[in-house]
Amino acid sequence: MEDYLRERSRFFNEASEFSCPDACERYGCRDPELHVTISLVDLIALSQACGNKVSSLFRDHCKIGFDPVEEDRPWIGRLTIELNKPCSFLGGKKCGIYLGRPVACALFPEAFFILGKGDELLKKEIFQKFPCITHPAPVPSRRKGVLHKLLRMSAQETFLSDYYLFGISPFLVDLKSVAGRVLEGLEVRGEKRAVIPHHRFEAILKERLQGSHWLGRIRRLDRDEDVREFWSLKEWTDEMATLAERDSSAIVHQFVGNRLEGVRFLR
Repeated sequence: MEDYLRERSRFFNEASEFSCPDACERYGCRDPELHVTISLVDLIALSQACGNKVSSLFRDHCKIGFDPVEEDRPWIGRLTIELNKPCSFLGGKKCGIYLGRPVACALFPEAFFILGKGDELLKKEIFQKFPCITHPAPVPSRRKGVLHKLLRMSAQETFLSDYYLFGISPFLVDLKSVAGRVLEGLEVRGEKRAVIPHHRFEAILKERLQGSHWLGRIRRLDRDEDVREFWSLKEWTDEMATLAERDSSAIVHQFVGNRLEGVRFLR
């Protein structure tokens, strides 16, 4: 695993011409509206970079995340691990764990441009203050190849992380069954749709998932032998991730009390 993480860290900046402009206020690191999803591989890399236990990093710097699959269906989302905002590893305008930072941080913003999503970002008000989005740096052809490798690695790491925690990837949750709590106190005027603050979804998940067995699985990664066992799954889950790319169906779960149960397929 150490060799893999070293190679991954080398890819973060290889052949890149991008650097954060001095004028940038590091909005991506600070703004709570921007969600940075990480994997357990990222947590292990962070642990090695800063010398803290994996469980301590999760407790102090992360949260249970909820990533909606579509904007017009905010109730249905992927259960994730996210970095807290503002990022506690940011010191002034410098990243304190730069070589061990999560893959998502290393991919932004270059990957959005090679995937043709730059215009999509500019349509969102929050990104219009990002110098790296409004005035993007060129992405050399060699860098594009490296970014595609990182994107592939990220997808495989996410599958491994999901499989270890939940036994399935992606782990989708439909929160309509707890809609009353999520909508509590929101005002809807006229025919306008209520805008549901994202933190309400996260608060429900945190409350309902206290003591879940998968939190114990994160604590196990404080032990070297359990990290080795976790990593031994990767060859197998990489093959599963490749097969999953050909099948867009996924099981959606809903709360029954404080338990999540699979209820239907989403295609």
